[in-house]
Amino acid sequence: MINVFVSLAAIMAFLFGQAATPTRSTYSYDLYDRRAIRYQNPDLTACTAAMTQSMLNTIYYASSRPLSAATAVQAAQPTFTWKPTLSQRTQKSILLYERSHMTMYTGTLGSDVHGWRNALNYYGWGSIDAGVYKDLSYTTFDQAIKATVREIAMTNEPVGILSEYGSHAQIATGYSVTGADPRTGSLDFKVNGVYLTDPLRERRFTDHYVPYQEWKTTGQPLVRFFPFLQVDSVIKDPIDGQIGRREWWKKFVIVAVVLPN
Repeated sequence: MINVFVSLAAIMAFLFGQAATPTRSTYSYDLYDRRAIRYQNPDLTACTAAMTQSMLNTIYYASSRPLSAATAVQAAQPTFTWKPTLSQRTQKSILLYERSHMTMYTGTLGSDVHGWRNALNYYGWGSIDAGVYKDLSYTTFDQAIKATVREIAMTNEPVGILSEYGSHAQIATGYSVTGADPRTGSLDFKVNGVYLTDPLRERRFTDHYVPYQEWKTTGQPLVRFFPFLQVDSVIKDPIDGQIGRREWWKKFVIVAVVLPN
């Protein structure tokens, strides 16, 4: 009787022009690996360097898992040369490199987005011109978070997040969405939340699932994704010819792998 009832209901829907509501799937993924995370402590100016180290470690461990297949994006990249390490000496080396290849004046502390991007390419793929990671900026929060999810899904590589109005670095390693599978390249999905890691040890904020609304408006300042409001990057970047203060101002900024058009 149940089957007959369903069939009759389907016939009635067809006759009266009622379309069935398609089921929207939920997709979740997180490439976080606890072995990969380098905290910036004791250097409180080294957030970008610690996140560079953590991102490259994550890429190494994700690609070395049994039965792990490289994505099409990874297959097109230069040879990955990084070997995993949590060494503080390496973090210092990365920060020095970032500061000598950033677009802020050297009197300022830490590094800017260009220095972070340059260190990822140099330490990960052997050249500042490797072109694997790029700084990307978006006019709206939703554009930025959808791009973050798609970047992780299609590359199997983490995304750098410019938090606290661009003054601090975090990384996103995973997501939960409802709608289309972001691994297809589609943006037809709703972001339920993301997995974030912060490099400050005392925050105890590692692989933390942040729901959409908390990341956008209701979360604590250390959690929320704010538009970029830093004014220190005033030197023209030799890689892309941009001046960071103009390029990122009041936009949502991420550092992510370049996807093919």
